[in-house]
Amino acid sequence: MNAQHAPETSRRAQGDMADEDTPFIRNCWYVACFSSDLEEGKLFSRLILNEPVVLYRLRDRTVVAMKDRCPHRSFPLSAGRLVDDEIVCGYHGMRYRSDGRCTLVPTQQRAPGAITAQTYMVVEQAPLVWIWMGDPAHAAASTPPTEHWMLVNSSWASSRSYLRVASSYVFLHENLLDLSHLTFLHENSFGTPDYALAPYETHVGTDVIEVKRAVQPTRLPPIYAEPLGLTGVDAARIVTSTYKTPGLSISAVVLRDLTKPEESRVDHHIRTAQLVTPCDRGHVHYHFVVARDFATGSEDVTHFIQKSILAAFAEDVFALESIARVRQLDPDLRFREFSVASDRAGVTLRRWLLKRALAERKSTDGEAAPA
Repeated sequence: MNAQHAPETSRRAQGDMADEDTPFIRNCWYVACFSSDLEEGKLFSRLILNEPVVLYRLRDRTVVAMKDRCPHRSFPLSAGRLVDDEIVCGYHGMRYRSDGRCTLVPTQQRAPGAITAQTYMVVEQAPLVWIWMGDPAHAAASTPPTEHWMLVNSSWASSRSYLRVASSYVFLHENLLDLSHLTFLHENSFGTPDYALAPYETHVGTDVIEVKRAVQPTRLPPIYAEPLGLTGVDAARIVTSTYKTPGLSISAVVLRDLTKPEESRVDHHIRTAQLVTPCDRGHVHYHFVVARDFATGSEDVTHFIQKSILAAFAEDVFALESIARVRQLDPDLRFREFSVASDRAGVTLRRWLLKRALAERKSTDGEAAPA
């Protein structure tokens, strides 16, 4: 498809694109937290898709996710404690086992069978804990979209971190697909002057959107140049941004030394799992895993790349939170944003998200498609 073909009009209404008011997509795997967030004997609370959730480990290390709301008087279960693998509510002492069933009401001899806390399906693939907030019937036909390099036992070296962003997950996904902003927003981190002008291709598949940009020859920014010893030399930087699901986008970078003869060039890879989980309409849980197949034994390189990534992502957070503030402070219904050719992937994505969200909300028979 022609990457240079702009959306239909430059001043179209945005009513057909997802935004901060679009309903959440529930039939999807999202990352609830990192494995390391769940400490033995402790309760961990998090708001996910505007629902309070409490997560914890059983003594056999199995992860449990439960609605963080006691069915008795709505006291947060996370404010209670764990006793023998059961949550004891801190208000009236009712106890709940891992399937949500109430096992004890201290003021009476028998716990009514109808008292049950809602639970959610979870899958741990360390370092990630995935949660399914939608129809459990669909989860059985779906698996978390984890790839081998994200895992703790991968041969790739990796690091991970978390940011809470005061913005909509819709705009974060759009930001991750169109990286032409690297030249400007990230000029002091990992952007280069030639990035925005480099040729790119946009591919729209059945359920993925991909933007591939080849910047070559170029001079690599320090985040890549220093670990590879390529400072100040001609190199190739080939970046593929892929939207996979509402909870995952992947950035894949190929780095190549162009000063070497073509037959002796070695490709080096660095990938970032962008794990996007809506908190509420105005906030996002942003987990990310950064993995590489070079200098895999060097902790110094791991720390250097992680520090550099955090600096760059802080610039994204600044941009997204600034946009959110403007949209909130200036609710001008007559205002329409322009779109240009490089927005094609983002516009397509936002239309997909809106269409799927509305279809899922309207579904009354559980037929919404899982991701």
